[in-house]
Amino acid sequence: MSSDTDFIWRIFQQTTEADRKNVSTVSLSINSMDGVAYTSNNGIHVSANYIQEYTGDVKKEFTGVLYHEMMHVWQWSRPGGFIEGIADFVRLKAG
Repeated sequence: MSSDTDFIWRIFQQTTEADRKNVSTVSLSINSMDGVAYTSNNGIHVSANYIQEYTGDVKKEFTGVLYHEMMHVWQWSRPGGFIEGIADFVRLKAG
C-alpha cells in the first residue's frame, strides 16, 4: 500500500507533506460481503466473495482495487461520481 500511496502523490504532484491529506494509518480488511470494495475513513474493505469468484488474474485485479481504494483514502473530498472517475484514472495509470 505504500507504493500505491507514493504513486498517488507523484501523479497528483503532492511533493510535500503540506500538499497531502494527513493520514497516519490505513487499515485493510477482507470480509465476506457484497460488491467489490469500499473505503470508509482510512479503512479499506475488500470483498472476499469477489476475490474468490474472480476468474481472471486475481493478483492483478486485487492490486487494481487497492490503487482505486487508496485514492479514496488520500482524496480531500467526495464529490460523488467525479471522484470515482479520478480513482479509476489512478488505477488505469498504475497499470
